[in-house]
Amino acid sequence: MRPPDAFHLALLFVAAFLMDLIMRAGGQAYQEGGIAFHGTAFQLGLLGAVSAFCYSVMCPLAGAASDRFGRRLSTCIAGLGLMLAYFLASRARSVEQLMGLTVLSGTSAAFFWPAAQAWIADLGGRGRKALGRNLGLFNIVWSTGLTVGPVVTGYLWAFGRASGRGQQIAFVTIAALALGLVGLMLAIRRHGSSTEDNGEQRDDTPHPSTSVYLRAAWVGVFAGWFGGGIIASLFPKLGEHLGYDERMRGLLCSSYHVGQVAMFTLTRFSLRWQYRRWPIVAAELAGAAALASILLARGPAMFAAAFFVTGLAAGAPYAASLFYSLHGRTEGQGFRTGIHEAILASGVFLGPLIGGYLAQHLSLRAPFVLAAAVLVVAVAVQMAIWSRRTGCPEGASGDGRRG
Repeated sequence: MRPPDAFHLALLFVAAFLMDLIMRAGGQAYQEGGIAFHGTAFQLGLLGAVSAFCYSVMCPLAGAASDRFGRRLSTCIAGLGLMLAYFLASRARSVEQLMGLTVLSGTSAAFFWPAAQAWIADLGGRGRKALGRNLGLFNIVWSTGLTVGPVVTGYLWAFGRASGRGQQIAFVTIAALALGLVGLMLAIRRHGSSTEDNGEQRDDTPHPSTSVYLRAAWVGVFAGWFGGGIIASLFPKLGEHLGYDERMRGLLCSSYHVGQVAMFTLTRFSLRWQYRRWPIVAAELAGAAALASILLARGPAMFAAAFFVTGLAAGAPYAASLFYSLHGRTEGQGFRTGIHEAILASGVFLGPLIGGYLAQHLSLRAPFVLAAAVLVVAVAVQMAIWSRRTGCPEGASGDGRRG
């Protein structure tokens, strides 16, 4: 890769960190606002579900638009929309008003992620090694932003609570970060100018069974982020019930994203997980056990450990899905990453929606048991998909080499 592309790729990674810090901080702020307005568990679930639904619907369309009109324009639209949503949220006076603004924030975010993910391949190459390396680092960076986001909101809200301005301070700060994101996107090159060496050119052919592995990964993405949506949208209410303050709720929610960072670090420094089943299955079964343990969790350490393992379970299929969506592709990357993000968001949408109903009518811990069951079902569906696969033996690359 030529140095200029490495520089612009690094800027894109910084933007990914900032974007997910903004989104996760904003999502936590919506939850804290809903709690401050005395929202029910079901209403708090809807705050996460409505945003995710809009994001899911828009992602394929926004991804295709980035293929046609450019990655930069798409990501700038996202930043401006988020800035407006969070600024208006600082002045909201009810759960219903916050819910309306989640429509704008969810729709705006859809213009960022499919474009940014495809932009990585534009700038860094589509060969197996280069793509695996760049996507691994990209995943570490954005998941670190998710980790920091709820902590930032927790401390901003607590800082402003004494003066009764927690909502204003948190949302205005997040809106200012969204404006900074727009400036950063304007500094990134539209297209790559890198040339891959012969070694990279030889490994840019998709695996014969890529579509099968991709479908199985999509199932895992849905299930892992179904649980993640429940943690983000419904644990703050459970935490409040247990007597945890805003800072503790933010720290515990971030444990899920610490698990994602750990998984993405593993996928960054080893490519042996590519076109293999067991890493995904092992992570998902561990996540199911961790979520089921929430039924008995009593202290912060137990919640943190369970959320960490759930983050591992969500990270493994995510890394696989994104890699299989882009490896060796030369056209329509934005549309494919849009499908990847739409499936992710459908999990984040349905988790809080169904989980919020269970929390309202059964118990605040019931949604986590549901999320565990969804992961177990996902493993069964994946095994059925893999059992009908064709192509090279597991772990073999398209040119016959072992990965």
